[in-house]
Amino acid sequence: MNSQLLIQNIFRFVLLFLLQVLVFNNVYLGGYINPFLFVLFIAMLPTGMSAITMMLISFAGGLAIDLTTNMIGFHAFTCTAVAFLRGVWFDRIIMHDSNEEVNTPSLYSVPYQQFGVYMLLMLLVYNAIYYTLLVFDLHDIGHILLSTVLSTIVTWLLAILYQTLLVKRTEKQK
Repeated sequence: MNSQLLIQNIFRFVLLFLLQVLVFNNVYLGGYINPFLFVLFIAMLPTGMSAITMMLISFAGGLAIDLTTNMIGFHAFTCTAVAFLRGVWFDRIIMHDSNEEVNTPSLYSVPYQQFGVYMLLMLLVYNAIYYTLLVFDLHDIGHILLSTVLSTIVTWLLAILYQTLLVKRTEKQK
């Protein structure tokens, strides 16, 4: 990984971590919606990174969020699980019919629809695992499902907004 890419990822981590901890962890709309924009950091990790490194970085990021929320293990486990699945989804959704090299998955480096589906899957799994661990009672399956779906939709919209406003347009879309 070159130094410019490393600096970009450190900046992205710090920005998304601060947004998550200072803003989005304090948002809980209607008792069901809590955006987890930090997942975008995992989605945008460089593609040349090994799976183990990606999972360790995701675990550390999740643990850092856990330490600020006094919920040790919830985000660390969830971030690690999503990082584990990320490689499979990236290969199947984004790279399945492309011969182009993608350094950092974003709204501008891959086709919009593919990035949207890729991000939606990551957020859906993240929220499903997180709310299942949080509620940990299948009698409240309705609450788990509603929180998962609503938080996924809101976070997905915020991720697209983040991408639109803050990600550098490096490549033209086809």
